[in-house]
Amino acid sequence: MKRLALVLVAFLVAAGAFAQPAQNPGTEAMAAFIAEASQAGWLQLPPPAAFDFIEQVEPFIVDVRRPDEFAAGHIEGAVNIPLQELDGRIAELPQDLAAPMLVYCKVGIRGNFGLVYLKMLGYTNVRNITSGYDNWVAAGLPVVVP
Repeated sequence: MKRLALVLVAFLVAAGAFAQPAQNPGTEAMAAFIAEASQAGWLQLPPPAAFDFIEQVEPFIVDVRRPDEFAAGHIEGAVNIPLQELDGRIAELPQDLAAPMLVYCKVGIRGNFGLVYLKMLGYTNVRNITSGYDNWVAAGLPVVVP
């Protein structure tokens, strides 16, 4: 009986591995995003490169952390739009979809979600700080603290 169960599980896993998602605008957009991101280092900038990006390009900087995290310290010029509020605060973002943008959070996860969301909205020049604000601080880069 165990052998039959293992064979059935193996079959289901193999069948899922060959399944293709239905083609629709959403899956096509995600496929295009994955292709672009993988060719561009997953659109991640390590802190020194992010600092240079800020100095050279002056991007719109979005801090997607909670307000209490932002108040404890943040990158100069950043606008605090918590990830869970991003959808309701789109009007605060640049109207130009080609405007350079830099997203960050505490350790990089929420920043990645923010980056993906902004890309799905059509923003074409968005980057996330690798490992977030904590990595920025660890690199000794400047922050605004109360």
